[in-house]
Amino acid sequence: MCMEGTMEGTMEASRIAQPCPWNGVNLGGWLILEPGTAGELFAPYKHGHGEVSCEWELMKRLRADNAVDRLWKHRDSYITREGFQLIRDRGLNAVRLPLGYWTVLGPAPGEPYEGPALEYVDRAVAWAEEVGLQIILDLHGCPGGESADPPCGHQDRSWSWQRWRFNESLDALKALCLRYRGRKAVTGVEVCNEPSHTVPLGVLCTYYFAAVNVVRSSGMSADEVAVILPVFQRSAAEFADAWNKMCQDSNVCFDFHYY
Repeated sequence: MCMEGTMEGTMEASRIAQPCPWNGVNLGGWLILEPGTAGELFAPYKHGHGEVSCEWELMKRLRADNAVDRLWKHRDSYITREGFQLIRDRGLNAVRLPLGYWTVLGPAPGEPYEGPALEYVDRAVAWAEEVGLQIILDLHGCPGGESADPPCGHQDRSWSWQRWRFNESLDALKALCLRYRGRKAVTGVEVCNEPSHTVPLGVLCTYYFAAVNVVRSSGMSADEVAVILPVFQRSAAEFADAWNKMCQDSNVCFDFHYY
């Protein structure tokens, strides 16, 4: 399911092209970091003992080296307005912006992340509006992590699903939605990324139901913004059956990642 709209074929900055479905790219490596997409930050720690594989470990190393300024320089330069214009010029209509919760709320006590950094999300939304792109705000790294893997910010093989701090995740979503409601470029909000298959289906659906309600109650209506729910490493049919018994929101779509 996707946003309805019309294909205007316009490049005017005051208009946002809204064909159905989204046809765009992911802006990985900017506001949540992995070695594959932010290689220059990880390169000094690529070889030798204790190779760095996630943002959590990278930030511990940068802090130990008194080099956190490298992170801020990366944020300032990695994605630019010119990049947004190039995406639009190539005929695409959307970008997905992955970000860690610390970008929105700041890190929890004892966590090595650096934030908040909402000024970069502000830039991305403004640039999307200026060049005529849609933007999906993607809570890619939730408080406590939604898995044990690097994409959520922290690779931790001792992780269990009970560490996922669901209420704080909803707080991050609420802050995002309140800040960007009414922005014409924002046509999607993704409530997490690749949640572990060990999260019980009922628990995951309960979080998703609450997340949809947070998005809607924060001023992002179903006729303007789709809520995106990842279905990762689990049966699509089983998930759909459980979800349809719980929620009938009119603009929800599901995100499948196949590797």
